[in-house]
Parts: sequence; C-alpha cells; structure tokens
Amino acid sequence: MAGIGFRLQKLLKKESLLSVLKAYGYSAVIGSGSWIIAVGGLIFTASIVKDFLIDKHYVLQFLTTTTYLFALSLIYTGFFQLYFSRYISDRIFEKKLDKILPNIIGMIVFTLFFGFFLILPSVFILVDTSIKYRLLFIFSFLVLSGIWILNVILSALKTYRYIFYSFAVSYFLIFILAIIFTFFNFGLEGLLASFLIGHGLLFFLLLFLVAFEFGSDRFIDFDFLNKKNIYPSLIIIGFFLNLGLWIDKFLYWLHPDTGDNIISVLRASFFYDLPMFLAYMAMIPGMALFLLRLETDFAKKYDDYYTAVREGGTLTKIEEYREEMILTAKTSIMEVFKGQLIFTLIFIIFAEGIFRLLGIPIIYIPTFNIVVLGTWLLLFFLSILTILFYLDRRKEALIISVIFALSNGVFSYVTILLGFEYTGLGFLFSCLLSAILSLIILNKIFNRLTYETFMYQR
Repeated sequence: MAGIGFRLQKLLKKESLLSVLKAYGYSAVIGSGSWIIAVGGLIFTASIVKDFLIDKHYVLQFLTTTTYLFALSLIYTGFFQLYFSRYISDRIFEKKLDKILPNIIGMIVFTLFFGFFLILPSVFILVDTSIKYRLLFIFSFLVLSGIWILNVILSALKTYRYIFYSFAVSYFLIFILAIIFTFFNFGLEGLLASFLIGHGLLFFLLLFLVAFEFGSDRFIDFDFLNKKNIYPSLIIIGFFLNLGLWIDKFLYWLHPDTGDNIISVLRASFFYDLPMFLAYMAMIPGMALFLLRLETDFAKKYDDYYTAVREGGTLTKIEEYREEMILTAKTSIMEVFKGQLIFTLIFIIFAEGIFRLLGIPIIYIPTFNIVVLGTWLLLFFLSILTILFYLDRRKEALIISVIFALSNGVFSYVTILLGFEYTGLGFLFSCLLSAILSLIILNKIFNRLTYETFMYQR
C-alpha cells in the first residue's frame, strides 16, 4: 500500500488547508471501499430520478436489485480479495512488478468465469422479470465482481487523482443516463442500464490505470493459483468478513415479518435497509482518517521495526521501534475511535434534516440512531483487523471474522423475533462484541510481538 502512502505524505507536508482536504478526500475514495461510495451515489440518484418516473415503484425495484448485486458480488469475491491482495503485496515486496498486471488479468478472468456460472441460475430464478432485466442483472454482477478485484490494488497506485476522477466521472455518468433514460420512459431497465454502463466505464478506467502503472511483457498469468501463493486462511476470512457485513440484511429481507417482495423473488426491508445504508455513509470520514493515519504514520513505524528485525538490528533498537509502532497503532486507532464518534453524534443530531432531505420517512430515525452507533464500533473493529493483517496474524483475524459473522447472524435473528422496537440492536451488539475481542487480541499480540516474531522466523 506504499503508493498512496507516499502521495498522502507529500500532500500533508505542504501544510495548507487545501492539501489536507485533498488528502482526506483521496483517502475517503480509496479507504471507504468503493461499494460504500456506490451505494451513496445510487441513493442520491434514486432520490432525484423518482420525480421523473411515472411509476414510483421502479425506484424501489432499482434500489433492491442493485443492493442484491452489491451483496452477492461482494460475498462471492470475498473469497479472492484478501488472498489476492496478499499475492500482490508479496510481488511488490519482491519487486516483481512485471507479474502484477498479467495476474490481475488472470484473476479477473478466473473470477468472471466462475462468477458467470454462479449467477447464471438467476435467469431461471427471476422468472417474473423481462429478459432484458435478467441480462442486465447478470452483466452488472460480473462488472461489479471485476471492480472489486481491481479495488484490491488501488491503494498501491500513485495516481490518486486519476482514481478520484474515475469514480467521479463514472457515477456522474450513471446519474445523467438515469435521468435521460427515465425521461424517455425506459423504466426499470433504463435505470439498470445506466448502472451497468457507468460501472462498466469505471471498470475499464481502473483496468487501464493498472495496465499503465504495471506494464508487462505477458498478457495473462495464473501464478496466483500456484499452491505456494494460496493462503486458505485469507480465503476463509474474506468470505466470513463479507458475509458478516450482509447476513443481518439477508435475515431481515427473508423473514416474513420484516421483508417484502419487491421484484420477483427479491425482497427488501426498507425500514432496516435505508437507515443501515445511511449509517454506512457515516463511516466514510472515519475510514478516510484511518487510511491517512495508517499510510502516513503506522506504515513507516511498521517498516522501521521489521527492517530492524530482518537486518539484524540490536535488541535495544528493535524494542525502541516496537514501542514506537505500538504507540502509533494505538494513537491511530484511538483517533479513529474518537473522530468517528464525533461524526456519529453529528449524524444523530441532524438525522431528521438528513432524512427529510433524502425523502426517507422520519419514523426510521430510531433505527438509524442504533445502527449508526453500530457502524462506529464496526469501524473500530475493522481498524484493528487491518492492523492484524499488517502483522500477518491470520489465525486471530480468522477467529474474530467468524465470530463477527456468526454473532451478527444470531443476534440479528433474535432481535427480529423480539419485535420492531429492537431493530438494529443485533448488529450493534455484534459489532460491540467483535470490537472488544479484537482489542483484547491485539493488545495481547503487541505484548509478545518481538518474542513471537523471532520464534516464527525459526
């Protein structure tokens, strides 16, 4: 992830308000996860185009369809994202940059090939929809899957402006096409076509950037499938982490008391979905702050410590670097914890105005207040999980990822049975449990870091 780190450091060294705002802006795009930005853009687009639609139900069908596309593509590519990220990181560390582009293309081909057969049954499942709708559904799933694979390497790229403008242009195109197609009464298929075209543009813009940054004589390679490059633990972690982020939504969609059929077999629970997605939007400032601190402060201390370990530094120097790294990690995590809490409270205070602006019923505000506290704790948990990945503590990361997924499923199901007034508490308690456990685990690791580092080397 050094590429974006160097650029962010240069921006911060300028010590001007504009450069700081730029640094946070670019961190938000790369650090918040493109799916969060995408959901925010789609909610905004839907809130605008609904005034042009003859049948307002198209907006609900569009949001429901795209939500399933995000959920299914993220859970599916969750098997590959972390493990492939490790593969890319290892090649960058080894300075074998010529292997990156052909293996990215290989991973995209691999992902799309199996993804096609995975999503193909939707042709027979979504029987109450038009053939255009089903084709748009399939191709949108494949394009999103490709974007999530490309998203793995974004933080290693130095051209952050290009990344920022790629997202901006693509979502602006979705917005414009959605209005045009709606004006000409293309209905739901028109909205989905704008979604597919915009994300198709984003996919090719990002692929072009990767090809430009990592040139190679080879077009395609499948070295990432070599047994020595496969990390089963990362494959499992990626799946459970993404499953944990979506399992509560699926439970609310599928339960007869909380979900409604929107289009064909696709169900939604808008009294849970809309507050939840707005709560995810509230995470963006904290995620930007964490990436900024991670890539400009922690990464340097981390590199100092492990360089001293690899190159035979004195024990005194190694311990000094260890203490500096631990202090930087704790400071970064606490800054995110306190900073995101401030943004969370701001969102809670101004919730009514935000809901009215977006045309969302204010009756959903109590649920929003609960789940936005949950996303605050979720960000804390994910920040610690990222540190664990840096330290290569895959076993511990696997344990808490599984606990997060299972606890979110169990707690959410229990709160569904308890009734409407408990909506969101399952997610909140799951994030609280995961955050506490991850903090305990990280603290234990830091206390034994030097000893275990040398023991693992043996």
